[in-house]
Amino acid sequence: MLTILTSHKTILKVALCVTLCIVSAYYGYKYGSNKEAVKLLEYQNAQKALLLQVEKDNTDKLLSLQKDKENAIKDLNKRHASIVDSLRQRPERPSNPTSEASSAPSVCTGAGSTGDRLYRQDAEFLIGEAARAEILRQALKACRAQLESTNN
Repeated sequence: MLTILTSHKTILKVALCVTLCIVSAYYGYKYGSNKEAVKLLEYQNAQKALLLQVEKDNTDKLLSLQKDKENAIKDLNKRHASIVDSLRQRPERPSNPTSEASSAPSVCTGAGSTGDRLYRQDAEFLIGEAARAEILRQALKACRAQLESTNN
């Protein structure tokens, strides 16, 4: 009888130890998983904040590039308008070039010409084309800067 009682005590001790191990493992796992879940959530929030900051920086860069491009285009338009205004002193192209061409000397010889002897309409056209080309150059410059900023 004593041996049966001792064996029951041993079985109870073993069952109690196993139960305590299972319960402590369960609570230890829950504690560790909660701790890791908090770490993961903090990491995800930090990544979201970093992504938002990068997007904000890119947006600020793009706005700055657009503003620079618009300012450059405004300056070009002002310069174009002032140059066109200065052309008002130039002579106009004759309406009938064949009758006046024989009596008047050629306005532009082409040799070493800087464009200072062009007729007003021709000079206005060329200045307009140069302004449009410069606007396209500024737009291309802004696009390249935008591409470089998004690739970095």
